Amino acid sequence: MSARVGVFLCQGGRSQADSLEFKKLRWTAEAFDQGRVFTVAHTCQAQGAAAVARLIKEHELTSAVVGACPLLHNPGGLSRALSAEGLDPQMATVLDLCAKPEGEASGVCAVAPGAQAALSQALCGEQFKQELPLEDLAVATSVLVVGEGLPALWAARGLLKAGYHPVLLTPSQRLAPPALLLGTEAVDEAAALAKELEEAEGVTLIRQGRLLGLGGGAGNFTATIADRAGEIRSLSVGGVIVAQAPPKALNLPPQGLAAGERVVSLEELASLLQAPEHLKKRLGQGPYTVALGVGLGRQAAPLDLIGAMNCARKLAAGPQNRVVLFTNNAKVAGDDLEALTQQVRGEGVVFVKFTTGGLRGDETHEGVELQWDEEILGATMADHFDLLALDQAPAPTPAYHELAHRLGLSVGRDGYLQPEAVNALPAKSRRAGVWLVGPARGQGDLERWADEVQEALYGVRRLLAQGTVRVESSRVMVDRKRCTICLTCVRVCPEGAMDRLFRRPMSNPLACTGCGTCAAECPMEAIQIVGQEDSRYSGEIAAAAGRVGDLGQAVERRLLVLACANSASPALHAARLQGAALPSGLRLVQVPCAGKVDADMVLEGLQRGFDGVLILSCHPDACYSLTGSTWANMRAGHLGNLLAETGLEPERLMLSGVAPSQSKEVLAVIKKALATLDQLGPSPLKVGAQVREVLTRYTLDMDDTFSIVG
Repeated sequence: MSARVGVFLCQGGRSQADSLEFKKLRWTAEAFDQGRVFTVAHTCQAQGAAAVARLIKEHELTSAVVGACPLLHNPGGLSRALSAEGLDPQMATVLDLCAKPEGEASGVCAVAPGAQAALSQALCGEQFKQELPLEDLAVATSVLVVGEGLPALWAARGLLKAGYHPVLLTPSQRLAPPALLLGTEAVDEAAALAKELEEAEGVTLIRQGRLLGLGGGAGNFTATIADRAGEIRSLSVGGVIVAQAPPKALNLPPQGLAAGERVVSLEELASLLQAPEHLKKRLGQGPYTVALGVGLGRQAAPLDLIGAMNCARKLAAGPQNRVVLFTNNAKVAGDDLEALTQQVRGEGVVFVKFTTGGLRGDETHEGVELQWDEEILGATMADHFDLLALDQAPAPTPAYHELAHRLGLSVGRDGYLQPEAVNALPAKSRRAGVWLVGPARGQGDLERWADEVQEALYGVRRLLAQGTVRVESSRVMVDRKRCTICLTCVRVCPEGAMDRLFRRPMSNPLACTGCGTCAAECPMEAIQIVGQEDSRYSGEIAAAAGRVGDLGQAVERRLLVLACANSASPALHAARLQGAALPSGLRLVQVPCAGKVDADMVLEGLQRGFDGVLILSCHPDACYSLTGSTWANMRAGHLGNLLAETGLEPERLMLSGVAPSQSKEVLAVIKKALATLDQLGPSPLKVGAQVREVLTRYTLDMDDTFSIVG
């Protein structure tokens, strides 16, 4: 253990300091780091926290373990005291060793059951902490923008103003193709931006281009691009902003309609309204009876509904025109959308809203015959319309899927590139250094698109700075003797941080978040994350199990919880702050991500005598590492099958997702897991673990039958 690590124990009053349990706690600390153990009164209060910070500075400690109550975790407590002394607030590890339910203002603190094991765990983890060397990494300051229209133009102009070199790659000749449904102001703004970028210096425009590949990683991508003449060029770019929408098709209702001369898109209708002579050529002199449909098939966005109502207003302004707007699965949560709806109603547009049934019909030479179920009247209605205009839904083509593949992404079930994870909002993708904005991300409105562009620009500045970034080097260690170049790590990394150099895997420090998924999935155990080595967690689990007494009496080992640091740990801490006491027999080992939990950790816990193991991860659709929960779930299922083959109940391994705010739910999950273990009874491995620990005190080695070796 480093000589500059200190242990601070909150004595909680004179009577507590004289108790045997507190003395045992101090002896545990001194056994790891004799001479650097400090006793401080009431560390949860301002004076105690200030004393801890002062002692850390006086003794020039590089890190500290503080045993106290949960209040010390509260924002402003120890962190404020450390900052006041000019120290890093993250340098101290705070342990909840108090048995008093949190929230009580009076009463004497007591040492919690299992406090010695928790302290031993923390001290074991301190042995693996080390400062990684820093290096200055040169990154490219060009940024590729893929797409056209307003979001792409916003991104390009923002990059130019921030001092970067935007490379705008558009699939068509025009930088701002007509987007009449966005409204006149948006169309005019896009045209002005396009002209501004065409005349600006420091912008590279590649019209009608195609992205052929995106190699490398965040900060130093190599983009291979073909221009409209077929010339192929390679560009070094630091990041990529994607604003290209998927191809779209009519959002048709489930029955009886198809695209045709009288069944068109809202965009086509808006174009016809811009040129009335074309509308007359299509439908005759009028008056017209027009039906508009929004969300009749898949869910529609507020932008679609706004576009439909703007078209309806123009039609309703015509003499004797009749307009009906059908809606079903449409989002209506938009700024001033309700007011616009009432205004359109007042101008004579009839609204028909479905909750059951739907729109049915057939196209004829003279128009469209529609039928629908009128819920209020309880009858089936029918009417003839000259034209039916529908919103559009994503219909990704093979070419769009290929674009996603070349970006290192995939098209989701909704047809967009947005990952199905809450933590990817508002602009993050599954590949570090690649951001998704506007129509590439999903349904939205102009305000949301502007926010996404700003978030992407902030991400670019954070990643690339001004061309040189200081990063930690050698965080991910790959054992070349073990590595078989299977590239599993490259495939499973949720951030795309693993790449190849001379056929060997290497980590990109700008992209790696240290989740540990690559290390857990490596079949040869060739990858170790510095500070998160397998030996660290093996030691922590052993410390969590505690010692067997001289008479063979073991501490209670019921449930080992492997808790994700991003979800389960905050939830458990919140539960303690609310006054909840953790069940007895519970031992917690925090992991950076559930994706780090491998078979060795689970088996280590069972071999140490725990009756069961519970993995607490993020919810799959809210995983902080995007895919860590998914990999943990797959691994747990496979390991459960292996346990069943060995004769051990697979129910002893459990997995559940929690959110950081679910303090009550996480306790319910733990209680349910303990109830399951009560039904299963003690683990068959428990007695063997206790016997093994006793015998190893007096023998040098021992085989699996407990026979002394040597």
